[in-house]
Amino acid sequence: MHRIQRFSRRPLVAVAVLSLLVPLASTVTATGSAQAAQTQNAAGELRLSILPGPGNPLRVDTFDSAEPPPPSPEACVAAGGDPYGDECQDVLLTVRGETPLRDVTVTVVESEGLYVDPMVTTIVDTGDNTAELVGFVVQGRTPGLHTLTIEVSSPDSDTRSISLPYVWRSGGSPLSGYDSLSGRLYGVSGLDSYDCGASEECTYRYSERLSFVSDFHVSRSLAVRGAQPPCGRGGCCPKYHYDRRSGLVQIGKNHIGRVTKRAAYFDGDRYAPMAYPRRGQRFEGTWQYGANVDEGRGIVEQRLTLRSNGRFRLYYFVDTHRYSEAPDEDTAYERRMSGTYKIGRNGRLRLNDNLRKLTEKATLALITTRSGTPRPATKGIWLDISVKPPPPGNRFIDGNRLNPLG
Repeated sequence: MHRIQRFSRRPLVAVAVLSLLVPLASTVTATGSAQAAQTQNAAGELRLSILPGPGNPLRVDTFDSAEPPPPSPEACVAAGGDPYGDECQDVLLTVRGETPLRDVTVTVVESEGLYVDPMVTTIVDTGDNTAELVGFVVQGRTPGLHTLTIEVSSPDSDTRSISLPYVWRSGGSPLSGYDSLSGRLYGVSGLDSYDCGASEECTYRYSERLSFVSDFHVSRSLAVRGAQPPCGRGGCCPKYHYDRRSGLVQIGKNHIGRVTKRAAYFDGDRYAPMAYPRRGQRFEGTWQYGANVDEGRGIVEQRLTLRSNGRFRLYYFVDTHRYSEAPDEDTAYERRMSGTYKIGRNGRLRLNDNLRKLTEKATLALITTRSGTPRPATKGIWLDISVKPPPPGNRFIDGNRLNPLG
């Protein structure tokens, strides 16, 4: 598969990005008349679903005609032996019938500006199976947006087609659109993996944030200690282009996504909408995050309890051996605190533990509904904390989405 680099993550991604897009998979179902349905046999009505979903942009790599073409999915299956693996597959089409499929033809009918392989696939006989997966290698010949349309036909059913209208290759002019996302916050935390040995997959956690701090700039972090990320002149925030009508967002030169009423989608991940709490706000509940991973990259466990009387309890465990230059460095530590808390502007959370003489300054954001209403008791929270890596590294901000308990 042609790996899709996440917005702010180092290019170590080696997991099937397509598998993360299941909530966006779209299904097209035949709707012929009852009489036509009675005359159909064999496959009956064909049902198509495609990953990524048609509403979600797919970023593809550049295809250079001077280089050898990328291997087809069939070649990857021959090498790896797994027809359901993600190797060399950018697009995965599922064809379903009411009975086992026979003599079904899958044809790419629209792919201008794209390299697609295979262009034609024939499903001769699926045995007892009523569904078949067809993988496609997709790369961009020219920059910009392209449409990929796939048609599926069978002697025993109506022809059906399904399209991906937002296949995008970076380069060229930025996407059109100068609408604003200023003030919007989004975050995602999850698990990913990469090939860390001859036949071994290693799991690690990732944590990403998007803070649209103005009409023109977006930051990769939330506010820090109440201060919004510095952007613009001398700042580190890339520019973005947003078109409200389509929902498409381009960040910098190399990343594309889409914003809907429910969430934001970038590179196969669903970013939950968030908002900062009110200054002085109090909460009642416990929220937790935990990841069982092979490779630590920051905070792998978090648990926060906030009480309406202003008391708190906090626990987090940090494993940063990925950042260690020496294998024997102490790369893990935990912290436990309890005391009083106070919420300031832009999610600034001050935690005072007078017994241990500790003070923690964190950032708190609340997961919202699609209308923008904070619902921490049901949707959860986001908690960012400054953690220390092994020496000689500098402290960095890390955190996760914490789910409510109880």
